[in-house]
Amino acid sequence: MLPEPLLTGCNVVLFEDERTAQELFPLSVLRPSWEIRCGAGCLRQWLIGMNSPSMSVLFRPRTELTAMAEQLAGREDESPDPDADVVFINGRLIGLWNITQHAAELPVTVTDQDGRVLIARRTGAEARRLLALPGNELGETLVQKQTGMGLPDGWTMLHARYIWDYMRHNTQALERQLITEIKAASEMLGAHTLRDLPGGAHVTDRTAGHPVYVGAGVKIMPGVVFGNHAGPIWIGGRTEIEPHTYLEGPLYIGRDCRVKMGTRLYHGCALGPHCRVAGEISASVMQGYVNKQHDGFLGNSILGQWVNLGADTVTSNLKNDYSHVKVRLGDTRLDTGDQFIGLMCGDHVKTGINTMFNTGTVTGVAANVYGGGYPPRYINSFSWGGAEGMKLGDLDRTLHAARFAMQRRGVELSTAEEELLRRHFTETSNQERSK
Repeated sequence: MLPEPLLTGCNVVLFEDERTAQELFPLSVLRPSWEIRCGAGCLRQWLIGMNSPSMSVLFRPRTELTAMAEQLAGREDESPDPDADVVFINGRLIGLWNITQHAAELPVTVTDQDGRVLIARRTGAEARRLLALPGNELGETLVQKQTGMGLPDGWTMLHARYIWDYMRHNTQALERQLITEIKAASEMLGAHTLRDLPGGAHVTDRTAGHPVYVGAGVKIMPGVVFGNHAGPIWIGGRTEIEPHTYLEGPLYIGRDCRVKMGTRLYHGCALGPHCRVAGEISASVMQGYVNKQHDGFLGNSILGQWVNLGADTVTSNLKNDYSHVKVRLGDTRLDTGDQFIGLMCGDHVKTGINTMFNTGTVTGVAANVYGGGYPPRYINSFSWGGAEGMKLGDLDRTLHAARFAMQRRGVELSTAEEELLRRHFTETSNQERSK
């Protein structure tokens, strides 16, 4: 996902800018930006998994996310080589590629169209003062020190300007990871090419189609159709694919998932670990531990962890007049420039049966949505209700439900996550009182 020459002999620092919390909401509440999945993994996984273990990677998240960042990475900060150059990488970055043989050299600071620093290379001496700064101050300081430049000719880059960009770029990220970088992906994620089809299974193109990769312990039942004509398909270890399902590439299914009978997974989907899915799903990203075990359409959507969608929950991903979808972030409504935008859903969200989400809906963390009709297109975190009205729920009851749901999958609610939920609840309740 990142060119090797950029990182060779360097320390690497992942950081967040000051606008991350709002622009990547609601997935930014419980994780730093480099932990948000796009394609077959998140930026941290690809950065560490595809590069030398001797390379030091440091984390500079928003201050309140320090403990959570260490928990998700499985370690604290390393001790960097004080004399080595430092490459600062904004957690919004999804991938950077040299696409020609004669690409221009990257500038020392690369910014996007809004002036956000995405990549900056500094000498060890220049970086020492910067390393003492929290993540949300790094970007501003880097810009002040030297004006950044756009990407030169010969390079292509994917990054998340807003939260919906993760699903917008998901197909392209999958194609890169599972075609151009498949050797590294195989070593990092562990899988082999499926050569002998189980009885009753079928691939749409045996001669010119893309490969299907399966991990150890994958169970494929009769009646599974692999749509490998459109892109590669990856199935993580110990995942079960039940009968009469259609899987269309490019597609990534993580480990320990269950794809239930009759499911249709269309191109551009990425499912993190421990997901249970059914119904019709298209161009959507699930961070992991998502329950969508019943019928209902999910399109062009991104879901956090521990989301449970009730039976026949459906999303709209296209307006009747085919105009661009507008999405509310904070107090601002933004034109996405896209016709296809579905649901952006935070962690620990629950929906009742027959819940209907309108095009471009944002649902904050730990919301509980139910009832007839269309709920609002912006649902604040911890809200309970639906079309007839929303009210702030009870925090203790929410935490109890989160603990119970996680324990069913053998996971404990960590101290770091509980503290973030409590902090976010306080912020949300203060906002509600000030209205």
